[in-house]
Amino acid sequence: MSKAGDHHYVPQFHLGMWSGPSGQINQWGRIAYNNKLVCTPVTTAATAYVPGLYSLAHVNDEEAQQIETELFGRIETSAKPVLEKLISHGPAKLSVKERYWWTIYLNASLLRVPHIVEMVTSSVQERIARDMSQTIPEFDAAKGDAPENTLYEWASKHAPARVANSGLKVLVDLIQSEKAIDRIIHLHWLVKDVSTGPRRLLLGDNPFKRVGDLYKTRTTISIPLSPTRLFIASDAQDIIDHFARLPARDVVKANNQSSLINAKKFVYGDAERNFIETYLPRHQLST
Repeated sequence: MSKAGDHHYVPQFHLGMWSGPSGQINQWGRIAYNNKLVCTPVTTAATAYVPGLYSLAHVNDEEAQQIETELFGRIETSAKPVLEKLISHGPAKLSVKERYWWTIYLNASLLRVPHIVEMVTSSVQERIARDMSQTIPEFDAAKGDAPENTLYEWASKHAPARVANSGLKVLVDLIQSEKAIDRIIHLHWLVKDVSTGPRRLLLGDNPFKRVGDLYKTRTTISIPLSPTRLFIASDAQDIIDHFARLPARDVVKANNQSSLINAKKFVYGDAERNFIETYLPRHQLST
């Protein structure tokens, strides 16, 4: 769990699996104005965070951190030993409770990254503003001498926290979605050991990967657990068997290409510079 204000969207305990003897990890990224590739040694506390990413507005300081401390704090505390157990013993040794918490962690890994938080909160805010700005006869009849012309104006003035935080409340509901939890927890799970390969797995700042619709057949999800372990889940046993048979070098190459292509800002770990240069997206430069 991160300190108050700095909200880590890739948890430090997970990033820490890529730490070297110095306690630092290699962070690959591009300079915005010229797209130069830079590799910087950083601590887990100094990367993959946005100040106040999950902070609630128009509430006291303690309540403002509620999502970060109570939701993500509980998820991370429960998922950390499961990550370690998956690496050391694989999914077959997990209890039902451990499998549940890892499922929650996976779903949170998809939804807690900044671009998804922005998409969810913005869409909810736009919908609320649109719906509550329409003519509502019940509001017009009840508002009396209130100067506000719409329910949205009234709510923004008299219940600003409810309006401002509605998007984050939806995000919390999505993370705890029973439908998503039930689907993921019943997939076939595999931890692929790639330690025999010549290269190591990278972890991106957008780490959860999905192929296909989660709720349709032949869906596949994955997330790197460490430089030598990749978590894979699918509803199709033949897909799991395929990954189990694949040579380690092929699994690492495919995962690392995907981690780089899907990265929003940074990728972490050890890799050849030319490989990173080829696949890490470039910024759009203004002319």
